[in-house]
Amino acid sequence: MKFLFIGDIVGRSGRKAVRCHLENNKYDFVVANVENSAAGFGITERVYNDLKSMGINAMTAGNHTWDRKETAELIESWDEFIRPANISSKAAGKGFNIFEVNGKKICVINLLGRVFMNMSNCPFESFDTIYESIDKDCFIIVDFHGEATSEKIAFGNYASNKANVVTGTHTHVQTNDLRLIGNTLYLTDAGMCGAIDSILGMEKESIIEKFVTNMPHRFKAETKGSVLFNGFSFTIDDDNIIREYKLINETFESIES
Repeated sequence: MKFLFIGDIVGRSGRKAVRCHLENNKYDFVVANVENSAAGFGITERVYNDLKSMGINAMTAGNHTWDRKETAELIESWDEFIRPANISSKAAGKGFNIFEVNGKKICVINLLGRVFMNMSNCPFESFDTIYESIDKDCFIIVDFHGEATSEKIAFGNYASNKANVVTGTHTHVQTNDLRLIGNTLYLTDAGMCGAIDSILGMEKESIIEKFVTNMPHRFKAETKGSVLFNGFSFTIDDDNIIREYKLINETFESIES
């Protein structure tokens, strides 16, 4: 089986990049971080349906999960959507889901880091709880949505030989450390899908002004110019052993909406 994990999708430009890549490549299972997919903040039902129509099988999130009011109202009906598992048990939605594809059980888990982020429960303990609750023949993919590289690497080592894949998201800059830790495929950050001429997918001017003045500014996702696709692919055999893996870093010329 061939898998694809897509880095943080930022707004319309990010969705364009994803569409371009998926039109030219075939996968058996696709996971994407979608918490910035609606104009850079959260996700809407329209965007959810758009991403689903492209062939994304599982959608993970992070600290921007609840930026759109409609998310809390609709999340229970979004079968592909997975919010962070280590938040309040009273929160709507699910923190992991198990998909059955080609006779295999694929468990996708979303966890939120605690360093420099909003308060959440311990992601390490939350992973242990989920791991003990699922069948051991599941192929486990963890999206660890965190700010600090040290926390991501620590979790990758902690979950090694339990999770099959651990990838970081959130910082929007792809790292160059895709490797095996034991039998676990690990990457510190999968990167971003969005406008190249931007700051992490957002319009540059307001962010620069924020740094210069330290005053509040409204940020907008950049919608002009060429787009970037970041992610990684891997294949597994019948015994869930990862055989091939590679980073993906593609650019596409500006596409009219």
